Amino acid sequence: MTGSSIVATVRAFVDTEVRPAAPALEHADAYPHALVMRLRQLGLFGALVPHAYGGLGLDVGTYARIVEELCRGFMSLAGVLNSHTMAALVVLHHGTEEQKRRLLPRFAAGDARGGLCLTEPHAGSDVQAIRTRARRDSGDYVITGTKMFVTNGREGNTFALLAVTDPAAQPRHRGMSCFIVEKGAPGLHVVKSIGKLGYKGVDTAELLFEEFRCPAGNLVGGVEGRGFAHVMSGLETGRINIAARAVGVAQAAYDDARAALARGGQAPPALADMAAGVRAARGLTYWAAGMKDRRERCDLEAGMAKLYASETAHAVAALALRTGGAEALRSDRDLERYYRDTPLMIIGEGTNEIQRTIVARGLLDRYGERFAALTSRDSEADATREMVLAVRVFADKEIAPLASQLDADPARLAATVRGLGDLGVLGAVIAAEHGGLGLDARTVVLLVEELARASGTLAALVSEHLAATAALDGAAHRHRLPALARGEQLAVLLDEPAAPASIDADGWRFTGPAIAPTAGVDLFVTPVGESMVALERAAVRLGEPVATLGLRGLQLRALALGGMRIDAAAAASAAPLQEARRLGRLAVAATAIGVAQAAFEAALRYSQQRSAFGKPIAHHQAVQLKLADMATGIAAARLLAYEAAAEDDVAAALAKILATETACTVTLEAMRIHGGYGYTTEFPIERFYRDAAHLPAALGGNDAERAAVARRLARGNR
Repeated sequence: MTGSSIVATVRAFVDTEVRPAAPALEHADAYPHALVMRLRQLGLFGALVPHAYGGLGLDVGTYARIVEELCRGFMSLAGVLNSHTMAALVVLHHGTEEQKRRLLPRFAAGDARGGLCLTEPHAGSDVQAIRTRARRDSGDYVITGTKMFVTNGREGNTFALLAVTDPAAQPRHRGMSCFIVEKGAPGLHVVKSIGKLGYKGVDTAELLFEEFRCPAGNLVGGVEGRGFAHVMSGLETGRINIAARAVGVAQAAYDDARAALARGGQAPPALADMAAGVRAARGLTYWAAGMKDRRERCDLEAGMAKLYASETAHAVAALALRTGGAEALRSDRDLERYYRDTPLMIIGEGTNEIQRTIVARGLLDRYGERFAALTSRDSEADATREMVLAVRVFADKEIAPLASQLDADPARLAATVRGLGDLGVLGAVIAAEHGGLGLDARTVVLLVEELARASGTLAALVSEHLAATAALDGAAHRHRLPALARGEQLAVLLDEPAAPASIDADGWRFTGPAIAPTAGVDLFVTPVGESMVALERAAVRLGEPVATLGLRGLQLRALALGGMRIDAAAAASAAPLQEARRLGRLAVAATAIGVAQAAFEAALRYSQQRSAFGKPIAHHQAVQLKLADMATGIAAARLLAYEAAAEDDVAAALAKILATETACTVTLEAMRIHGGYGYTTEFPIERFYRDAAHLPAALGGNDAERAAVARRLARGNR
């Protein structure tokens, strides 16, 4: 079977067997024996075990999809599988060949039911603080100590256990070793099953080891002192696993909330935020899983996925609970279970507070004060990568040094934008036969983000131009496209209802004003009814420039259109308008991501240059927590925009909502990190902050966008 067919089989299993059984099992806190047997029959206990040892040999991405599906039905069931899989991976990646041949087939068949013995009563996220001892005695190791929160502790029989073999070793982790502990010998006691808020049905136990004898042949790898590295190496997969769990629970909560609305009731705007969060969390999770499968370093990315997905799952569950009202609080409803389950992902595999410090340290170690953190384009096609990097160089050299001047001088802004015609940016969405590049929407998102890192104002004007050129893809206007592609003319799109109009015997008559950027703009493109018209600047009466909070160089003006008439023959079909609007939303999202990225990079550099209390502020936990959340939020928004580029206008709207709200949050956090300097015009942070404020208001505003999208989500199958 292929990975996709296995995922489809698991999805059907969840829908037909898991979801119907989950409520009774959960409320009785009963171990799901029948469902676990089905996991064995499906071969899932050997999901990541290679074929050579009797497993399915799946990649991490496929395994994450399986975990997501299981958690969509019953998160506890995935817990049985995940702890087992982590124990098997310790043997697979670090065991001797004899250990692999002896143990992996049993893990794959489910005969050996695995778990992890890491946490102790006084040692959670700080694994190096463990006290469990293992001393060599002839052909055995004698283990003494207590392990807490052992999933499968009662029902399982084969555990990966970390213990201290050399108490004098410095640093302490060099004196730790990993063992495969099998039940059967005297001295291993299940002290108790631990009651929990949620995550019921799966046994979570406290295990006591009293002079328990473990064969020396079960020392993983056959060498002492390597156990800490053995268990830490599995954390990337473990965190991806937790992220996938969170996505599954979040999806279930979102699905149940939407199903309740389908039975009656008005769709709350928060439904759009829920959908955006679930999609973004999934994007981060499979981004990290893909890197793991390509054997790329992904400790940072896996941590970000776990952090974002777990926080999102809790937020979505809480919103779904509120959406459901008092009915959702009943214990015979699934929503209250999701709300109880989600805190586990916030805590598991290292609490999110610890996770944030790890992410921040990873950012500092990997990127330091360099630009473009987390924006590698190495995975792009050659042509796309070359185009994006060319724009990056232009933005860094020709735009960024002039960003403040571009805000103050609209003529200079327009001239700089026209210079992008030589790179082909202005003709990005114009077909090659009309002088453009005919790029796909995802590449456009990449390009606009690069421009916005240098100047939000310039990126906003380019975005307007690209949306207008997409709207002009009709027979009556195609003669204009070559000049627009070369930058000889600039255009903006006046979307409805900015320029209301009616038709009479003499053609179209405009009945109201419009507000639009005018810096260097030659054409104002607007839909009128079912048609599209292009208004020459000379024919439009322009009001005085309107002072704005941010994006100042756009030179917003009122366009006095009342009484203007356009010959009906000059209008072209408005059929391209929907695509132009979709592209416009994606471009706003990309602008927001670029502005947020610029603010984050500035904060990352400043945090290493500025010292307080004798050390760089980047070493203060409060700053690390902010940096981690900023980077994670930007990465989630970026991946959602990439995904939306290949989808419909609803996906584009979700990307725009998430990205613009993220930009507002990140720019404020960057100001907090800069302190007083961030509030001054000597630093660019205040400009980023001002520019970000405009983006949620673009294209009708996020509140209206949320309401419209929520109505469509409630009706549709998403």
